[in-house]
Amino acid sequence: MKKWLINAGLVCLFSSLCLSAMAATATFQTISDPVAGTWANYALSGDGTVMAANYGGEIYRWTAADGFQDLGPGDPNSSSIGISRDGSTFISGYIGSDGFSRPALWNASGLIDLGHPHNGCTKIGNSWGSGYGVSGNGSIAVGLAWTCTDAEGFEWTAKTGNVSLGHPAGNHSSRASAISANGKTIVGFWEDPTGPRRPVRWVGGQHDLFLGTKTIGEASAVNSDGTLIAGQAPGASGYGVAFFYSDKRGLIKLGTLTHISTDQSFANGISDNGRVVGWSGDQFGHGIEAFTWTSSSSHMQKLASVLNKLGAKIPAGTTLTDAVSISADGSTMAGQYVNGQTFGNWIAHITK
Repeated sequence: MKKWLINAGLVCLFSSLCLSAMAATATFQTISDPVAGTWANYALSGDGTVMAANYGGEIYRWTAADGFQDLGPGDPNSSSIGISRDGSTFISGYIGSDGFSRPALWNASGLIDLGHPHNGCTKIGNSWGSGYGVSGNGSIAVGLAWTCTDAEGFEWTAKTGNVSLGHPAGNHSSRASAISANGKTIVGFWEDPTGPRRPVRWVGGQHDLFLGTKTIGEASAVNSDGTLIAGQAPGASGYGVAFFYSDKRGLIKLGTLTHISTDQSFANGISDNGRVVGWSGDQFGHGIEAFTWTSSSSHMQKLASVLNKLGAKIPAGTTLTDAVSISADGSTMAGQYVNGQTFGNWIAHITK
């Protein structure tokens, strides 16, 4: 009995998704898409029971019990999608009656047009921007709005309306890509004067280049209380790799699955206990695979391998190419896969 307990502990130690010492199990299923032959993007509620989906610009709500519910058309040119921690509110973009795209919320009241920042520049072209993230109860929304020269991050509440978060001087852009559930920390990018993106966070409306003014990349995800941030920054070879950051531990670059110098990785999501998911590889060479990383492991791991160890039944020949979202509690993930010439989407759940 004692020997069995020691072995179980070792399995847990080396499995980055182990949620308990002895009883974690995982399930895996492919998603029956409501629309075939188009791109898809997902965002998961805090406990993973509700999923927001963007299929080619059409917005859907999904639960295991009810499947997909069509909420109506969004912006066919924007793949952005976000969801509140409580699962009540979705955010993306849609096309208004004037033909311009703009950020919008979907909730129990219907569709809410977030408009354009009243302290920003007027619209250009045929776009006002798109929504990217929403706070835990759906009361604060963030995203991107076009300016007269480029783009800028915005923050919206019902009280203040749409307010610009600013952008670098000149023809340079910013974007608010995600917001913590408590609504206090916004993350995204703030372009360098020479053009490349730089990771940024906004606290109290003030931008902070938390990795320094010379670090390029972007912040793509933040946990519920704003203490943990994930994104992408240059690795040792100069190619972009996923990162984990906290004020306490500083910057940790996660590398790649293959350790090939020209490979890249990108973090799409982070859970409240610091579990990071995303993709790693070379999109133009030996392909990409979904990864997972936690602070208790010394390196990133293939997500499929970790799920398999927890009992998930992933069909033979299936490669998980990306993990696009993870729930705040770390129990649920969703992403894309390829099996031969077949491409599709998946969702996995871990239970204690």
